[in-house]
Amino acid sequence: MCAGPDERDPYSLPADGARYARGLGGDFKALRVAYTDDLGFAEVVDPEVSAVCARAAKAFRELGCRVDEVQPKWPSMMECWEQIFCGGIATRMAPYLDQRDLIEPGLLRFIDATLKNPPTRYVQAWLDRLNWWQHPRAFFEKYDLLLTPTIACAPFKVGLDTPGAIAGRAVSFYGWIPFTPAFNLTGQPAASVPCGFTKDGLPIGLQIVGRRFADTLVLRASAAFERARPWRQQRPSIG
Repeated sequence: MCAGPDERDPYSLPADGARYARGLGGDFKALRVAYTDDLGFAEVVDPEVSAVCARAAKAFRELGCRVDEVQPKWPSMMECWEQIFCGGIATRMAPYLDQRDLIEPGLLRFIDATLKNPPTRYVQAWLDRLNWWQHPRAFFEKYDLLLTPTIACAPFKVGLDTPGAIAGRAVSFYGWIPFTPAFNLTGQPAASVPCGFTKDGLPIGLQIVGRRFADTLVLRASAAFERARPWRQQRPSIG
């Protein structure tokens, strides 16, 4: 893990002096926690994933938090994220595009998603990012933490870039990851902790999101959840 400012990066932040490993205990009473399996724009979430994560969220109530199940109804930011994410990949890979046959097909899809668009669309995505930030900004004035599934489905087969369908419903290329890109855009601290298994023994993760710069709280919450719901000794049945 790397942390701290770097003079070569104008966007790096000053060191906060925190010693994260020393501050993982503490009282969680009076913390306001929200749980959602939707965010307002998830195409579909596997009911099994949703049920496991909803049960996991109850651990925070046992820790003394107030836990509300919410539906934020935020507008989708997936197109905005795609433009910025794919634009970064396309820029990095530009020197190698004369060797397209050597580039992994899934990576080429990200590159081509940007190259077909005018540059103004990429710039607009950065403006859209600023506008979209106002939704979680207002939300976190009321809540200290937000809990979501980490992804919308169980892990799918190695070699696939997308499951294609979730719970029998077709989804878009990015339809299985509605939860994590949102907080890549906002720059909020987030962690994924194991919270259970599907009936087939596949792991499910719970995402814990905090306000901007509330890294210590997210780490404390993750550690507290692991103490309340130990997972290291759990093993799926394989056979």
